[in-house]
Amino acid sequence: MTTFKESLTQDLDIFLNMDEFAEEHELNGVPTLCVVQSPTDREIFLQNRDYAGYDGIYGKQTIVHVKKSDLPELPPEQQVFYLDGEIYKVAQVIDDMGMVSIVLESNMRGG
Repeated sequence: MTTFKESLTQDLDIFLNMDEFAEEHELNGVPTLCVVQSPTDREIFLQNRDYAGYDGIYGKQTIVHVKKSDLPELPPEQQVFYLDGEIYKVAQVIDDMGMVSIVLESNMRGG
């Protein structure tokens, strides 16, 4: 009989499987299986998270879901982070039973 923790680990392997949801992305230059999510403005608003840039600059928010065991270390908040060669800043890191969600933000100029 498997324990609850073992069941969670198996669930992570299903969720982060290339045949299911995961894709390979470069996280700080290392190819890693993960799920990349770009929440809509409405989703950000409903989560009560506001990204306020400066006048003429707007933000892009991306969330990376990855197995903790696939990362060499948890990135500290405010650190520079590269996702597929694009530069971001780590806004938040959530470690939830082996699944890590890294909230990334980048600034863009308005046109």
